[in-house]
Amino acid sequence: MSKILVPYSNDFETGYDTVDCESPHRVIEIWLRIKDAADFVEPEPCSVSDLLLAHSEKLVKSVEGDSALFSVARRAAGGAIMAARTAVTGKPAFALIRPPGHHAGYDFNGGFCFFNNMAIAVKRLLSDGLIGNALVVDIDLHYGNGTFDIVKDDPRIAFRNISASTRFEFMDAFEDALKDAAAFDIVGCSAGFDTYIKDWGATLLTRDYQRMGSLFASSNPRHFSILEGGYYINDLGINVSAYLKGIQEACL
Repeated sequence: MSKILVPYSNDFETGYDTVDCESPHRVIEIWLRIKDAADFVEPEPCSVSDLLLAHSEKLVKSVEGDSALFSVARRAAGGAIMAARTAVTGKPAFALIRPPGHHAGYDFNGGFCFFNNMAIAVKRLLSDGLIGNALVVDIDLHYGNGTFDIVKDDPRIAFRNISASTRFEFMDAFEDALKDAAAFDIVGCSAGFDTYIKDWGATLLTRDYQRMGSLFASSNPRHFSILEGGYYINDLGINVSAYLKGIQEACL
């Protein structure tokens, strides 16, 4: 079974100023659980011009004021870009990065997010002429308001946020969101794992993440995922591992 390219850096273990639940232990636990299935690659920090594809200069400067955070956040966005570029070649990728990004909009941030990794990655591909359109599916517990804010007026990018009160409704909604995924040049998943039964969302089981990974990878040969939420650290790595296993099974 082929390994999945996973952009990752020890920089993501930096204890920058954020809330306690979005701790470095999140990515460390995931790293430990997926290391046998992952091909880890150190991403370069993205450029300021990359950030400005999705954000205002005012927002970028506000994060730049914290040099440690700015450095890590730029590398996280660089990891997202690396994952997206890998997907263009037809190889799956999962960006194991922090801080997360889907609550960062064009001129605002919040929810532990500073720059919108997904929007930056997709905008970079579009700017480089590598794709003509993209589908972004967000499976995090919380609505990807930042992603929506950035892409809402861009006809090249479709954004679909999954929200449901039961695991059966969630899985049905996820399948529905992917029904025309093959029509897009690339699909990206904002992969939050806080919908887990023991996490804040109290909805999904570990095997559901494996199923979602398989469905996602089967929907389009050019696909990539980016870590968003997930705060029940004891099982976070297990759930991400299940998601990647589903992707691997679909890519055999």
